[in-house]
Amino acid sequence: MSCKGCLAGFVLALSCTAMNKTLNTTQLPPVPDAAYAKGVSAPFCGYVGTTLVMAGGANFPDKPLLEGGAKKVYADIWAYDGLAWQHAGCLPDSAAYGAAFQVADGLVLAGGNVCGVSSDKVYKVQLEEGRAQLTRLPSLPLPMEQYGWTQYADKLYLAGTAGVFSCKAGEYRWTKLADIPEPLVQPLVFATAETLYLWGGFNPETLLAPSAGHALNLATLAWGSAPDIPDGGTFVGAAGATLPDGRLVVVGGVNRSVFERALRNTPEDRIPYLSREPEEYRFRKAVFLFDGKAWTCAGESGETALAGPGVAFSPDGLLLVTGGEIKPGVRSPKSFTLAL
Repeated sequence: MSCKGCLAGFVLALSCTAMNKTLNTTQLPPVPDAAYAKGVSAPFCGYVGTTLVMAGGANFPDKPLLEGGAKKVYADIWAYDGLAWQHAGCLPDSAAYGAAFQVADGLVLAGGNVCGVSSDKVYKVQLEEGRAQLTRLPSLPLPMEQYGWTQYADKLYLAGTAGVFSCKAGEYRWTKLADIPEPLVQPLVFATAETLYLWGGFNPETLLAPSAGHALNLATLAWGSAPDIPDGGTFVGAAGATLPDGRLVVVGGVNRSVFERALRNTPEDRIPYLSREPEEYRFRKAVFLFDGKAWTCAGESGETALAGPGVAFSPDGLLLVTGGEIKPGVRSPKSFTLAL
């Protein structure tokens, strides 16, 4: 059934603790596959019509990272129709850490890491009688992985170390709009009609994970400031999706101080760092909302303490969260819906 893989709170005035609101989750059935039963992080995720599609992703299926296990990246495409997961086919390449855009006639998958190499490939996934049909689209201007992505109306956006890129759904001719204020890996982006917002992510040159927000005026292509990340943290490992009402919802992410210390670890620090219990990494439980002007907190859930999950919004308005890490190298096999 499986495809062949390859180895490879101190700024926010009203905190989630103060709100004392626990978000409700509803578990989905597990993916019926031994490798995916260990969970994957950074999968492609989105809806094709009313069917959820999850593709690719990465994990350590044989031995944990702590024991020197090798990462495996997958090519499988899974479809969930509301009752059960079905194996719908395979990507042309095993891939993870790419972008997924829900468009009117399918799910567009862009870039990612293919067997240890950044990819410029773009595909559209459609479903026909439960089977995935893939169409190759024009390539990205350059290979991209761990970029932030978002969409507004028919405009698709990618932002990362090489800058901000955009295309129109249906045409898929990517052009560069602007450089970004600093190089950022795994940034979070969000767009309105007038503005593209950008948050870190970590800077691979300074080894810092900034909390500052940036706003790109899409008419003048000039950068300005945006509200900073609400709790003074980082969005490294977080996942965002746009609600039907146009707001951004952000799920998961690492703890800024723990992560920045880890970036400076020596080889001798590796085993002690990877040996901690999941709660010691303090992955983000809070779920935040952004309306283009200010951040608010929707509440929190222990289920959302993840890094690198897949997220998507269902046609009936539920946020779907799947996979991600519960600690470095250890994935979650869970998929669930989150009621905001």
